[in-house]
Amino acid sequence: MIDDGRAPPVDRLRILYVATKPAYPPQDGGRLLIWNTLTELASRGHRITYIAPDLGEDTVIPRQHLEEVCESVHLVPSRPSALWYSAAAATVARKPLSMVRHTHRAVQSAIEDQLDRQLHDIIHTEQIQAFCNLPPCGDRPPVVLRAQNVESELWRMVSVRKPRAAWVARDEARKMAAFEASAVRRAAATVVLTRPDAETLGGGTGPEARRISVVRPPFPTILPACDEPLEGDPPVVLVTGGWLPNRDSFEWFLQDVWPAILDANPAAQAHIFGGSQQPAGPSLIFHPSPADSIRLFRPGSVLVVPLRIASGIRMKILEAWARGVPVVATPAAVRGLDDVGGGAFLLAANGAEFGDAIARLRQSPELGRELVDSGRTALSLQFTPDDSAEQLEKVYSKVIADLN
Repeated sequence: MIDDGRAPPVDRLRILYVATKPAYPPQDGGRLLIWNTLTELASRGHRITYIAPDLGEDTVIPRQHLEEVCESVHLVPSRPSALWYSAAAATVARKPLSMVRHTHRAVQSAIEDQLDRQLHDIIHTEQIQAFCNLPPCGDRPPVVLRAQNVESELWRMVSVRKPRAAWVARDEARKMAAFEASAVRRAAATVVLTRPDAETLGGGTGPEARRISVVRPPFPTILPACDEPLEGDPPVVLVTGGWLPNRDSFEWFLQDVWPAILDANPAAQAHIFGGSQQPAGPSLIFHPSPADSIRLFRPGSVLVVPLRIASGIRMKILEAWARGVPVVATPAAVRGLDDVGGGAFLLAANGAEFGDAIARLRQSPELGRELVDSGRTALSLQFTPDDSAEQLEKVYSKVIADLN
């Protein structure tokens, strides 16, 4: 790990921040992490140039919000290439599929243009997929890679959960592990969110491991909740989307978890936000992804996180604590929160355990309040925006000092 001793004084830095998507609106965990980081760095006086592909989205409102915290914003018209084309190109190039899909010539040109136009003290790359758009080493500033999760580990889990795709997933895991190891060697420093991720990416105690730092994601301790209630006793909230682990979670929830929850809680209603819309039933209500995540967190509701494939930290769990909503999650979903303690969430490894946990919360509102209080204590001790930004500044300052 990077030395926690005295770091050089942190001046206002010029940060070239390269991401894989617009940070606003912070609808998913990845965007929320970026948005919280940008706002905190900007509040400390750092000058940020933000570059990301627009992914074909309407960027008028995202650009307006990003310009409030960034000195310069470049949302470059780019989309991931078609899956069949990417798969063929990845096979020929012997590269990970996700790296091929997220390599954008237009983004590369935008980065090169910014490096030619003005001086930057540091390049912050958000996620391993952003790393492939950086120009070759040369006179560019030092690069800090923040890996929100370990992609090779996710693909390894997919190979276990999806037998029909096992050989493809194993091959992708192998290629991704090699790419991650190369990126860690090439980056001046790597930042991860959890100690298990640091151990996986570092591969032990060698020089690469010593250049990996664990920096918790920044998150406020208390946020308001939406005051509009949802139907159900209790209303059960699931957040899903197109990311493969979320799709697996959604399928498992519908097939095994929700029937067991209903058996133990006949008046419960499931409110599913995002993902592919299904015909709504008497106990299943589908909602589009909200423009503001506050609408996910309602009085008396319970957030369920039935992930079986996971790495990093679930930002929605942190947000549930901050907004006063108790959480029931699988061991995989809270893997990065091991040192928070079990008093901040209820664990469930199968449908029956989810049903029992929901019943306990329905029967004892006090238990829900205790879980939220424990979660907020964890936020106040381990996830404060100020501490997170200060640790990130130490990483930046050390690699700049080492360069000089």
